[in-house]
Amino acid sequence: MNNLMSIELNGVKYRVEKNLTLLVFLSQQQIETKGCALAIDQQIVPRNEWQQRGLSDGESISLFQAIAGG
Repeated sequence: MNNLMSIELNGVKYRVEKNLTLLVFLSQQQIETKGCALAIDQQIVPRNEWQQRGLSDGESISLFQAIAGG
């Protein structure tokens, strides 16, 4: 039984264990998220949902610096 799935983060493909949460994945990759916003398949995911949000095979994550304008 294959316990891996494929996801993409900012154009880079990763093979990761199934049943990971978004926050665990970001931590495993040692990605700094302070001041960042995140979208999965072009849908913004609020930061307060990162700990519970599971990942699915084939999803595409976009992580970017949040910039405030005037």
